[in-house]
Amino acid sequence: TMITDQKRWVEGKRILITGGTGSLGKVLTRTLLSGKYGLPDRITVFSRDEAKHHDMRLNFSHLSAASEDIKYHDFEKILRFRVADVRDFNAVLAALRDTDIVFNAAALKQVPSCEYFPGEAVETNILGPRNIVRAISQHNIPVEVVMGISTDKACHPVNVMGMTKAIQERMFIAGNLDAPKTRFTCARYGNVLASRGSVVPLFHEQIKNGGPVTITDPAMTRYFLTLDDAVETIMAAMAYGDRGDTFIPKAPASLIAMLAKRLIGDRDIETKVTGIRP
Repeated sequence: TMITDQKRWVEGKRILITGGTGSLGKVLTRTLLSGKYGLPDRITVFSRDEAKHHDMRLNFSHLSAASEDIKYHDFEKILRFRVADVRDFNAVLAALRDTDIVFNAAALKQVPSCEYFPGEAVETNILGPRNIVRAISQHNIPVEVVMGISTDKACHPVNVMGMTKAIQERMFIAGNLDAPKTRFTCARYGNVLASRGSVVPLFHEQIKNGGPVTITDPAMTRYFLTLDDAVETIMAAMAYGDRGDTFIPKAPASLIAMLAKRLIGDRDIETKVTGIRP
């Protein structure tokens, strides 16, 4: 079965999650700690935000003490935190030295931020993955799998965020040539409901404040799934992906204007088309 195949990859492995303190990183960590896919030997949460490290450590400590449905085994031994930036080659190299599986979730993912600061998006979304490939290939590190976490905006990209994530995918695909002992695979998914910076909580906040609800382009389509759906896609790609594969889940879609209209309901709140131009 699928779970059995995934356990073969996770059980007893040393896992590194870059951007591990983000929305996806936390759910991925929780899922891996649950033992659903087998219990890893170690999970290292790699992120540059020390405050989020502290919050996540406290949160998971409370979960391990209070949760009944998820039993964390040797919590303190398995989960480790590493303050570091994927942009820093030496930090990436040091983290990879004793790693079997990498989930690269480190990213600048806000469309406006990437549009206004494209150089910053390049540093994290392109040069970060390049650091991973370069460290593995130049230092012959025996990493088994690198999972690139991508976005549906990487398909025919029209904004900087999508462009940089599309190049991230190409970096990892090319990584299969540079580091042939490592399998580089990608998973591409759409907007995660209620994740940090996603449009649904933004719309809710705008509606609560009386509007207007801001829309970049009414013709824009969004694909929605939960964080758990995203984790399932990533784990399936890890277990079944061949070198250079990109896994894309089937997900429900909505025009952004229709989504805003449904959330507004019968309230007297206007929508405003803004566009994004640096």
